[in-house]
Amino acid sequence: MRDAADRRLTVLPSADIATTLEQTKAMLSSIDVKPAECKELAASSTVPSVDGAAMAVGMSTDAATGAVTALSLVSGLDQSFLARLKGQQDQLATCSSMTMTASGMEVAVTVTALQGVSSRPGTIAYRTDTALPDGQKQSTVTAQVVQQGVVLTSVASGGASEADAVQRAGALLESAGALVK
Repeated sequence: MRDAADRRLTVLPSADIATTLEQTKAMLSSIDVKPAECKELAASSTVPSVDGAAMAVGMSTDAATGAVTALSLVSGLDQSFLARLKGQQDQLATCSSMTMTASGMEVAVTVTALQGVSSRPGTIAYRTDTALPDGQKQSTVTAQVVQQGVVLTSVASGGASEADAVQRAGALLESAGALVK
C-alpha cells in the first residue's frame, strides 16, 4: 500500500500492534466520557475490538508537514460487531460534543460528520477535534468502511489543512478498498 503522496506504508509488527492496543485499552478504561453512550465511539477509531481477529496496520509520515496517515485492516470479527460499526453513523450526531476526563484533566471533544470522503458504499467519515487544557487543538480525520467482512479504517492528522487530511484519509481508504475482493 502507498499513501496519497506515493509513499509506501510502513507495516507495524504484530507484537507492536498488540502491545499498543493493550496499553490504549487500559488507558481508555480509566477515561470518563460524557455522555456515557459516546464512550464506544470515542474509542472505536483508536482501539478496535480484535479478539479472535486478524489485524494489519500501516502508516506513513511526512516529516516536512507533520502529516501522519494510517490504515488498519481487521478481519474475522463477529457479525454483531460489524453491525454496530455500520450503526455508528447515528452516533455521530448524538456524540457531536463530548467531554473526556482522565486523571482529573478534562478535555472537550467535538465530532463532525464528513461527507464525500470516499466513494465506498457505507463509508462513515468524521473529524474529531480535541481541545487540550493548554489551549492547543488537535484534529484527526477518520474514514471507515466494512467491505467483504473486513473493517478498513483510515486516519489522517497533521498536514497542510483539513482538506488535505480528508483527501489523504479518503485516498488511502479507496486504495485499500480496491484490494479487498
